[in-house]
Amino acid sequence: MMHIVELEKIYKNYEKLQVLKNINMKIKRSTSTALVGPTGSGKTVLLRLINLLEKPSSGTVYFEGINANASSNASLKIRRQMGMVFQKPLAFKGNVYDNVAFGLKIRGDKKDIKARVKETLETIGLKGYENRNALKLSGGETQRLALARAMITNPKLLLLDEPTANLDPISTKKMEDLILEINSERETTLIMTTHDLSQGQKLANRMIILNDGHILQSGKPDEIFRKPKNKFVADFVGIENIMNGEAEEIGDGLVSIKTDSINIITVTEKRGSVNLSIRPDEITISKEKVKTSARNVIQGIVEEIVDTGSLIRLIINAGELFTVFITRESLTELEISIGTPVWMNFKVSAVHVF
Repeated sequence: MMHIVELEKIYKNYEKLQVLKNINMKIKRSTSTALVGPTGSGKTVLLRLINLLEKPSSGTVYFEGINANASSNASLKIRRQMGMVFQKPLAFKGNVYDNVAFGLKIRGDKKDIKARVKETLETIGLKGYENRNALKLSGGETQRLALARAMITNPKLLLLDEPTANLDPISTKKMEDLILEINSERETTLIMTTHDLSQGQKLANRMIILNDGHILQSGKPDEIFRKPKNKFVADFVGIENIMNGEAEEIGDGLVSIKTDSINIITVTEKRGSVNLSIRPDEITISKEKVKTSARNVIQGIVEEIVDTGSLIRLIINAGELFTVFITRESLTELEISIGTPVWMNFKVSAVHVF
């Protein structure tokens, strides 16, 4: 069976408040999925439904092909094959050993318990912590303790709710390394929530973008960054050079998109009112108008120059504002300063229409 979790037509309401709306998703085994979206988009509620802590108002949650909410017996059996780490995990009173062993004890699984606790603590970077007071651990240590509690039962599915939300940068890095290791070495299926896009990109091989209870887009992180399906996703993933215009066919399979002030040539099936984006790194700059294979050649004035460290970010006004990245060498070579007129060149394939 390819999919470990399937959600079919899931809705979740709290009285009149509709939190999740027609959620359909399939999670393959051994993959890592990030549920990404702003606060209040429904990420945590979705994770709690997958973990069977709550039931959907309508729709079905399947785990390995079985209806997970069919009976309380089925739910309990399935929940024991999952581990969950909450956003603000709590340590139980007692030492670290008792905290980590807890999950095994309530399952009546006492085989090799000491060795398993020791091995799990080593894996998560808390070697030798067995006798420490669990209530006196730092934030990062408590988060890793919660991860150890979830991992010791060897879950098929590990659910992480904002796993680094309350951590300092060093603890965040340790936690992220652990998550990558668990997914790659143990082949544990992971589903995590995060509002941090770069974290989702780093830790997951699939991202699902949520807003206002809807799934707006899902796919490989790179696909989402390069080809957002709508304006919300484009804005959310920080895509630059987003414009709106009217798309009209002009022959040779090409389309002209007229914004309020410029025309942009591209190839698209779409007609009428559309959004478009052009990646800043796909635009080249010249002082003079040059002969080029690029169909889009637009003149503008440099309005802003920002040193981002590795690259220089130019804001160019061509009736529409463009962001373009160039190297420091190019800035010096072209003798560009604020007010300099420049030509922007980009190919039809650099224009993404949505």
